[in-house]
Amino acid sequence: MDYEKLEPDVIKLLTKHFTSGRSGRKVEFVGIHYMASNGDTDTCYATWQSREASAHYAVASRGEVGQLVWDRDTGWALGDFDANCRSINIEHANLADGTVTEACLDSGAHLAAAICREYGLGRPQWGVNMQPHKHFMATSCPGQLYGSQR
Repeated sequence: MDYEKLEPDVIKLLTKHFTSGRSGRKVEFVGIHYMASNGDTDTCYATWQSREASAHYAVASRGEVGQLVWDRDTGWALGDFDANCRSINIEHANLADGTVTEACLDSGAHLAAAICREYGLGRPQWGVNMQPHKHFMATSCPGQLYGSQR
């Protein structure tokens, strides 16, 4: 991943389950998610072929970053269309016990910081420009990323 240019390791763009553009809104925060599996870009891509959901980026346990929806478009990640229009969302792989590897945490943190820099959001801060999925709907997502590992 080139964090300076915000260029992922892998690009595998979805052709459905996202909205083109951002309905005139600008990016205000980063939505944080976990996959509920030890997945990667291919896993997310396959899942979102039949599930009406999507996120912009996926971070694998080994730290690889993939892009599934362009930043200029709206991912269907938070269960709230207005919030989706105002966010860029990152999915993180997790192990069977719910934890996230150091490589995934490191890549996810660098990606979030790069997004914050690119969109002038300031230093990443929980509850300010970094929002957990569960802030928008009843879900356990982002699991331990919001618990013991935040």
